[in-house]
Amino acid sequence: MFRTERRTIIATLAIVALIASVPALAQGRRGASGRLGGSHAQHSRGVLAQLIFPCQADCTAAAKDCIGAADTTALTCIEGACSAEVTAAQAACGEDRSSDACEEAVDALRECADACLDTRADGLDVCRDAQSDCRAACEGDEE
Repeated sequence: MFRTERRTIIATLAIVALIASVPALAQGRRGASGRLGGSHAQHSRGVLAQLIFPCQADCTAAAKDCIGAADTTALTCIEGACSAEVTAAQAACGEDRSSDACEEAVDALRECADACLDTRADGLDVCRDAQSDCRAACEGDEE
């Protein structure tokens, strides 16, 4: 059961990371000169894209803020509801992350944090939907 929850959490985090990285991946790795590692930093296209496509840049910024808020809310929730489990996991995992004691402490923390993580997942769904709606509105504005 814990492994299924762990996979769900990892899958959710992977989806969020992919969503957040799409604009960066779209920029490519070529500099202003057109060569890999060109004369400008590889992030210059991202900066320029913000000027060229301000609506999409606003959507990305809002999505990052939304994800940050969901993470902050989850951390605050877990710290409040599971402080003993957090302390136990820190102590058990401090020296050996692969120990049975660490795994048991993390499992106990995960179980305690379940409701907080569910709320975070719901928040990330809202972030993803809002970013999708925002980008669709940007495309509608371009027509």
